[in-house]
Amino acid sequence: MNRRKRKMTGLRKWAAAFCLIGLAAFVPAQQAQAVGAGSAIARGIDVSKHNLAIDWSQVPSSGVSFVFIKAGSTNLGLDPYFDANMRGASAAGLKTGVYLYSYATNAEQAQNEANQLIQWMSGYTVNYPVVYDVEDACHKNLSQAQLQDIINTFCSTIEANGYYPVVYSNKNMFQNKIGDIRFDKWVAQYADNLEYNGASFWQNTSHGSVAGIPTRVDMDYQFKDYSSVIIADGFANRGDQKVFYANYRMQRNCWVSWEDRKYHLDENGFVQKGCWFDDETGRYFLATKDGHALREDVTIQGAEYWFDENAVMQTGLVTRPDGNTYYYDETGALQKNTTVTVDNVTYEVNKNGVATAVPAEAAAPAAQEAPAAQ
Repeated sequence: MNRRKRKMTGLRKWAAAFCLIGLAAFVPAQQAQAVGAGSAIARGIDVSKHNLAIDWSQVPSSGVSFVFIKAGSTNLGLDPYFDANMRGASAAGLKTGVYLYSYATNAEQAQNEANQLIQWMSGYTVNYPVVYDVEDACHKNLSQAQLQDIINTFCSTIEANGYYPVVYSNKNMFQNKIGDIRFDKWVAQYADNLEYNGASFWQNTSHGSVAGIPTRVDMDYQFKDYSSVIIADGFANRGDQKVFYANYRMQRNCWVSWEDRKYHLDENGFVQKGCWFDDETGRYFLATKDGHALREDVTIQGAEYWFDENAVMQTGLVTRPDGNTYYYDETGALQKNTTVTVDNVTYEVNKNGVATAVPAEAAAPAAQEAPAAQ
């Protein structure tokens, strides 16, 4: 459109400048910083049935180190190439994550999607994040609260089953619809740079070319290091807490064994430390420093306790490796300088807690009746 040019007077110049200053005041303080490929720590791809049969042995030669493989969706079922892709990518030595394309519009449907994906993944090694793909037309008219509800439901279920959840969508969906979520983000923006803060992955094109793949392929950059977050076996850090992995899955609410010691994990997967713990198998004390269940002779708040080879606290008469028998009361505390009766046998307990049976004729009639050893 052509506009007639007018000479700007001093007053008009001042007014225009004032307007620009006023508009600047409404610009958000934090603008998205453009991130380029140079900031990436790894290059990867994501694939589905649309990429047909892949010769995975060739893929690493293109500089690809990770792949996200589509498992399917609850609308269309399991991706027909899922099994071949999972086995082939793993055999090629690639870090392998999985994604599900969502059609959920409420929390119940999101829960069903999570349950279905967990079933599909069972039997495979998933050593990279599990991704929730939220971009379908059915999501466009949902409110931010609704979108966050389905995302939280799906990702919390994935997390509770030991996997590391990530949410995928395009830049506009994240900025204008999804908003702030606590899960890592994989952002799609087909451009030379990603204009979004805090993404863990960036899908920058759908027209990539990779050896062994007969079609165009989605290409991805990685910015967050997952090498110490998702591990094969052993302990990993989560902030100031410790968690435990077995076959790339974080464990929760259970006992785990590591290097001849046992540890208990709470419902969040954190190693419990510096506390008593009771379950149907017995009573334990978990070390303050690293949380391992203590064994043998332990002093806790001034009282002495004995824990067997399974770290279970003992009560009653206990024969220890030194060959002596000791007496521990019902709380597990070692008793000293007392007389007790266990199963109609009287014992004198000396200053060291060693219990010696007293002949029946010499037993004091007032001896305390005590429980037998566990």
